[in-house]
Amino acid sequence: MTIQPWIRWASMVLAVLLLASCSVRFQPPEDSSDTEGGVPEVEPIGKRTEATVETEEPADEERATVEPQRQSGGKVPEAARGLVASAESALKDGKDGQALDMIQRAQRIAPDAAAVYYTLGRVYRDKGNPARAEQFVLKGISKAGNDPELRRTGWAMLAEIRAVRGDAEEARKARERISGS
Repeated sequence: MTIQPWIRWASMVLAVLLLASCSVRFQPPEDSSDTEGGVPEVEPIGKRTEATVETEEPADEERATVEPQRQSGGKVPEAARGLVASAESALKDGKDGQALDMIQRAQRIAPDAAAVYYTLGRVYRDKGNPARAEQFVLKGISKAGNDPELRRTGWAMLAEIRAVRGDAEEARKARERISGS
């Protein structure tokens, strides 16, 4: 059995590269006269204290955009609004799967918009999955911020979904929250 010449050369080149990488010498850090024995102090990995943890405060312009979103329930951008409208149309045409795809895309575009979560809840309610619908409506209520109209809409949807699930007591509690929003 003969070995191809190019395999032999490749093997030798590989061996030389491996040996060369093993022969690299580690250079110790320069002596530091301010530490004991010339070795600088190093913080161990995973052992951070409050004094060593750096926190980054959001910039003023970032803070200015986040606070109004929390207060307004997350305005729905035009692109997401178009997807929501298309999803509504698909729902009316009985295309639940297509509607779900569009509204999930809208959710990725506007993750803080309560109206998008309410639409997702409506899609799942119409598909016969009230448990999943309830989850999305609750998420929408949490994203509604200080917008009383959005909060009332969410509590009304939640009351309806809980009534469909047969949970009359929780539906009553949700209806009580409508007027308190």
